[in-house]
Amino acid sequence: MQFFRRLGPIRAISFDLDDTLYDNRPVIARAEQWMVQHMRDRYPETALFDHDAWQRLKWRLQQQDPALRHDVSLCRRQMLRQALSSGGMDAARAEQEAGRVFDRFLEVRSQVTVPALTRQVLTTLAARYPLVVITNGNVLVERLGLDHHFQHILKAGGGFRMKPEPDLFHAMARRLGLPPAQILHVGDDATTDVAGAVHNGYRSAWLNDVGQSWRALRILPDVMLSRLDQLLLL
Repeated sequence: MQFFRRLGPIRAISFDLDDTLYDNRPVIARAEQWMVQHMRDRYPETALFDHDAWQRLKWRLQQQDPALRHDVSLCRRQMLRQALSSGGMDAARAEQEAGRVFDRFLEVRSQVTVPALTRQVLTTLAARYPLVVITNGNVLVERLGLDHHFQHILKAGGGFRMKPEPDLFHAMARRLGLPPAQILHVGDDATTDVAGAVHNGYRSAWLNDVGQSWRALRILPDVMLSRLDQLLLL
C-alpha cells in the first residue's frame, strides 16, 4: 500500500467490477467466442462473420452513433441486429433474434468466478460502510452472488456516459446523499477509475495488482493497493 494524498473521512465505498473484484479477461474472451460460434452455427445470415468482422461492424456503428460507445449492451444488440439484417433477415425478425442472442450472451458473459478473498473483503466492509457499484460494463451482478453487498448499482448506458465522464459519479453521490470527497472509489483502471474519481471529487484507491509503475500515471490516486484485502487495513 502506498499513499499519495492524505485521506479524509470516508463514509461510503464505490467499486468498479471487471478486473477489480474478479478477473474479467477470460470471461469476455469466452463470451466473445461463444457469440461468434453461435452466430455462425445458428444463422446463415452471419455464417461468414469472424471476430474481426464483428469488431469492424462495432467500430462502424459507433462511428455512426457515438452514443453507442457509452452503452455496451445497446451497442451489442445493434451489432447483432445489423448483422442479421445485412445478411437478408427481415427487420422485425432481426430485432427479435438480436434480443434473444443478446440475452444468452449476457448469461455467458456473467459466468464469472469471484475469488473467496473478494467475498470476504466485501462482507467485512459492508458491515461498516455503504458499498455501491459504478461500472462501465454490463455483467449481471445478481449472477455473481454479490448484489446483496451493494446498496446501489449504477451501470453506463441508459443515459449515463461511461467513466471517466461525470455522469455515474455524480448520480451515485446524489443517491448516497454524500459529498464526493467522502466516497472512496476502488478500481483497477488508471483512466476510468483513477482519473474519473479524482476529476469528479471522489477519493481514489487504485488496485494495482499487476505491478504497474505508478510513475506512468498522469493522475495519481489517493492510495495504491497491491491487493484488494489491503482495504481492510486501510
